[in-house]
Parts: sequence; C-alpha cells; structure tokens
Amino acid sequence: AMTAPISSDNSYLELVRLSEVKPEPINWLWPGRIPKGKITLIAGHPGLGKSQVTVSIAAIVSSGGIWPVDEMPADVGNVLILSAEDGIADTIKPRLLAAGADTDRIEAIEAVRMGDQSRPFSLKRDLELLRDTKASLLIVDPLTAYLGGIDSHKNADVRAFMAPLSEIAQKMEMAVVCVSHLNKSSGNEAVLRISGSMAFVAAVRAAYAVTADPADQSRRFFVPIKNNLALDQGGLAFRIKSHEPEPGVMTSAVDWEPEAISISVDEALESLNPEERGALDDAKEFLEELLTDSPVPGATVREAATKAGHTWATVRRAKTALGISSEKQGMKGPWVWQLP
Repeated sequence: AMTAPISSDNSYLELVRLSEVKPEPINWLWPGRIPKGKITLIAGHPGLGKSQVTVSIAAIVSSGGIWPVDEMPADVGNVLILSAEDGIADTIKPRLLAAGADTDRIEAIEAVRMGDQSRPFSLKRDLELLRDTKASLLIVDPLTAYLGGIDSHKNADVRAFMAPLSEIAQKMEMAVVCVSHLNKSSGNEAVLRISGSMAFVAAVRAAYAVTADPADQSRRFFVPIKNNLALDQGGLAFRIKSHEPEPGVMTSAVDWEPEAISISVDEALESLNPEERGALDDAKEFLEELLTDSPVPGATVREAATKAGHTWATVRRAKTALGISSEKQGMKGPWVWQLP
C-alpha cells in the first residue's frame, strides 16, 4: 500500500496500487445467482413464498443438496436464520424438514443475552456477535424488522445502515439474503418497486422478485431484478406443495421446476387486469393455431404476432402459460418455438 501526504490533523489516504492487487474470482453460494461475501435481496408481495424460497436455499446449503435448474451441488455450510415473522417450532422447523434440510447445521437467532437480561438482535449494534458463528449463509426475514429505527426512505440513512452489514458479509465470506416487500404501484420498473429507499437496491449485488404466474395463480416465478456479478441466467419457476414431515405436523415446501424460465421481471410484475387477461387468452389461441402443425422460428412468431395485433410481452406470457419451448436448431440455425 502507498500513503499520500499527511495533513495537519495526521490523517492520510491509504492507497493501493492496482498492479499489486491479485485478482480473485467471485465466491458463490448458489453459482451465478447468490454470491458469498455480499448481500442479496429477495422481494415480493406477501403470501407468495419469499420465506419459503429462503428455507429452500437454507436446506440446500445445510445438506449439500443440488441447486435447482443449474444442477450444481452446493458446498455444505452452516446457516443462521433471523426471522421476525415466523415461529421457530411451528413454522420454520417443519418447513426445513419438508425441504430436506440438515437442521444440525442451522441455527435461529432468538435474542442477545447480557447477563440475565435478553434483548432482540439488532443489525445495527450486534453485527460483531456474528463473527464466531462461522455461517456461510445469514437469512434476514424481513429486513425491515431489523432496521433499528432508521428511516428506510432516506438514502443516506440506509447507506450508513447497509455498509457495516456488507462489510461483515465480506469479512466472513458469508452470503446475506434479506427478504423485502414490493410496493403495490404497477407500471414502475421492478427495481423501483422494492420497498424503501433506492439505497437498498444499490447496496446489494443481486436482487430477485418472487411473483405469481399471471396465467396460473398456483405457480410462482423467482426472477432476477439485478445481478451485478454474473450474466443473467433466466429465472426459475416453482409451486408450493404441502408436506407432513412428521405425523400431525402439516407444512409446505418449494417444489422447483427443472427448466429455467425466460420471462423478464418487468413482464412477471405486470398486473393482469381483466382486459389484459382477455389479451392473454387471445395470444394463447394465436400461438396454439400457429404452432399446431410444426415448430416455427421465433422471428416468424414475432412477425405474425405483430401483424395479428398482439404485444410481444403478452405473447411471451402466453408462451410460458402454454409450456411452449424454444430450442436452437443446430449451431447456426434459428431458435424455434414448439408446443409441448
């Protein structure tokens, strides 16, 4: 490191010459999707399965399971859960069992003890206590419950709050996954709909939305809002299935689909009013007719859709709803769409 001239109050810049820095690869928890040493945000409206997705991720990390769609084995790691909304015994533990977790490797933070007193954990003042845990994943659900009174709409306050969390994630090589809500306003870009200040989105390296499939309300999408560290690999789809991991204990778990989905987050978040729903049905009919006899190149589908007066976003939604696949014909051939 180099040092710059010292000022009258003895402060100076610590500089590092870039030629002396050894490049390092990103360390991934979920390759290409959730990085270690960084903060990731999962946002969505209530009741769609955000917490269920975090449980699925915790189960895969704790058991060294296989990541859905990408089919990569996870590095086995310890998990810490900070949950303000779900009961440990009646909700979190049953869900983890249903998801196939190794619960020996998972701990929930109940409180901070000081002598015979205990108080709730605060992300503002208790971060240092995480150092001894050796966790490779910390789940914070929801982030708003642990802000310690800061104004979540003030950029400067949020930045000052998120910086120490980013720092401890980096020092511990720990992935931090925070759950957040989406604002109701439709029409905005997804990145503008995460509750609170834009500083939340700026502070995280990856962000995902959990949304309902407009064409099938029991199906959910897990789609990237932003990922600064890897190429977009598309989203995932899942359903919530009920389970009985122990006699009399009813719960549910995420059941991931094996194929990636190509719908964008803004398409996934477009609210469907009755008019749009009619447009979706028309687009489904159009695609079924067009593809009945044989597969058709994507470019031809787009041309025909425009002529028939369908918007491309609606056609893409209809494609997803019908389970239409797009496959590349040889190395230089076009992408073709075909009915299942």
